[in-house]
Amino acid sequence: MISVGQVVALSTIAILGHVMAFTWYAAAKYRWKICERRIYDLPILDQQVSREFKNSLHTPMHAVILAAFLYLGFFQNETWLSFVLAGIGTTIWAEIWHYGSHRAFHISALHWIHVEHHKSALNSPFTAVSFSFTEKLVFDLGLLLPLAALDHFVSLNFYGIAAWYAGYLIINSFSHANYEIKPKRFNRTLGKALTSATYHSLHHSRYTGNYGLGTRVLDRLFGTEWDDYESLYERVSCKRRPLTKLREKVEPAAPKVHRVA
Repeated sequence: MISVGQVVALSTIAILGHVMAFTWYAAAKYRWKICERRIYDLPILDQQVSREFKNSLHTPMHAVILAAFLYLGFFQNETWLSFVLAGIGTTIWAEIWHYGSHRAFHISALHWIHVEHHKSALNSPFTAVSFSFTEKLVFDLGLLLPLAALDHFVSLNFYGIAAWYAGYLIINSFSHANYEIKPKRFNRTLGKALTSATYHSLHHSRYTGNYGLGTRVLDRLFGTEWDDYESLYERVSCKRRPLTKLREKVEPAAPKVHRVA
């Protein structure tokens, strides 16, 4: 039996991607303050937005698949400790699974799964929810099946996993915005480990590299991060000079030399 609270959580997951997409649409249309730092100063065609919206119609399947696991008896722990552990565990596994599957989708034999998402070289408000049905299915099953296996040994909390999904839909929407909202000094602090909208924009415009979901950790570990990312972030965020070409590059920032007196 699925409780009222679980129905509310699942319903939130089902609609949150579109809520975020329409929020960004309104922000861009009415020039909200969060749209001051544009990443690419290029037009987004109506055909792209229309295609992305059609692809987004099956986004609620995230909630449907999670509900199926819940219905089958998984993720029944109701303690606060399990909520925290489930949230942390899901976050860590999601980062690993996303990076590994994302890189695999760029192999020619598997790229058909991911190609629909990459038809958007420039991010729009709906790019974050524009994936093929197969890619959403693979992502969700790859995320939840290992967690269900773990649940057999260490009971997990549904709400911890649902909280990750909610956070994912919000953060993924910000990551696909064509605007940078992180602080100017972000890459001097948390940005050394975490990604930004600029970070993921490079993946779309250049088609490869910067595969990470929320962190730069695995990209740095496996050498798949674009080396001019921080210079580009500085240009967009601090100098407020957007790029005007999709393949445009900037010189990587030179390392600081510490002189000994």
